[in-house]
Amino acid sequence: MVKNCWIILIVVLCVPALLTVAGCDIQIGDWHQAKYERTVQRQTPLAAGSTLVAETRFGSVSVAGADVADCNVVAKIIARAPTEEEAKQIAEQVKIELERAGGTLKVVAEKPHVKQKRSVSISYNITVPRQTNVQCGSSYGALALTDLNGTIKGKTSSGSIKTHNIQGPVRLETAYGSVSCRHISGDNIRLKSSSGSITAEDIQGPAHLETAYGSVTCTDFSGGDVTLKTSSGKITLSRASFGDCDAHTSYGSITTDDVTGNLIKLHSSSGSIDVVRASVKTADISTSYGRINCQQITANDIAAKSGSGNIDISCSEKSPAEITASAVTAYGSIEFITPPNFAGQVELSTSYGLVRTDLPIMITGEVSKKKLAGTVGEGKGKLRLETRSGSIRLK
Repeated sequence: MVKNCWIILIVVLCVPALLTVAGCDIQIGDWHQAKYERTVQRQTPLAAGSTLVAETRFGSVSVAGADVADCNVVAKIIARAPTEEEAKQIAEQVKIELERAGGTLKVVAEKPHVKQKRSVSISYNITVPRQTNVQCGSSYGALALTDLNGTIKGKTSSGSIKTHNIQGPVRLETAYGSVSCRHISGDNIRLKSSSGSITAEDIQGPAHLETAYGSVTCTDFSGGDVTLKTSSGKITLSRASFGDCDAHTSYGSITTDDVTGNLIKLHSSSGSIDVVRASVKTADISTSYGRINCQQITANDIAAKSGSGNIDISCSEKSPAEITASAVTAYGSIEFITPPNFAGQVELSTSYGLVRTDLPIMITGEVSKKKLAGTVGEGKGKLRLETRSGSIRLK
């Protein structure tokens, strides 16, 4: 407890010093200072297909597309100082300009140098033609982008990012904050957070969703490969149609529901995996510590592996009779329901437990309660179920 208190004290003492050394405009301890707020508006014609660049150090950036032919910028300037008069002087020295270079329009802010215990922040609320490429950023503030058709790039060091109704390539990144996207269509969609959840809904196009610490949720996805990754958090994928799907979490569970595609690869280093109503050519499912539960899965090839946990797999009626499947766990039971009219080779084995089957197996080799090998019907299917410690049930 004493050690933790010392750590907290060191952080509290160091952060203001770091901010001061870095020359930041905001210092810790500004909450009781006088505040002055000023609004500046700028407007200029902007042709469809142009690029807008808007960045701020402290403050939020919001960009919305509309049926307009201009770029309209509303800048909210907030200054803090020991007195209201000084705060007003600081705010009134801030200049907002729109600078054009070819097809790019940049929002530029000139700020006065401020002493310690003084600060200034600038937030932008911008309206542009719908067909506009946007590059926006903030060191400390949220980003919001809506109703745009173009290439979208957004980055913040500390703040949430929200997008809605975007058509075009999207690349969004935050160091500390969540990322939330709805109705996105593009040929390259990348969402990343170093510490925060990622939520994507109604996404069309190849997508890469990654966070270091937080959950990843993707709903109503289509149009390409999808990658879902988190170092610590739950992954959820539902109502998705993809080429290949790769989902990986180091610490957390994985849940998929109503998905179709070529390949689904799910891996958790420590967590359970649940698959419901999946239709794929190949399913590669593994967890180091956790159970695996697959219900109504349709696949030509299934590989399920757990370092420690039960495995339950139920093939749908649409699964091919000559399926190739394996289920292996070190510590746990296995239950496997085959497709109708399954035909092929069967190998069931356990070191500590019992092996049971509801299927008529033509046994080859030695007969044992712990091991069965043989064939079911005449076909080229292959089924291997193996556990070191647990029972096996084949239906």
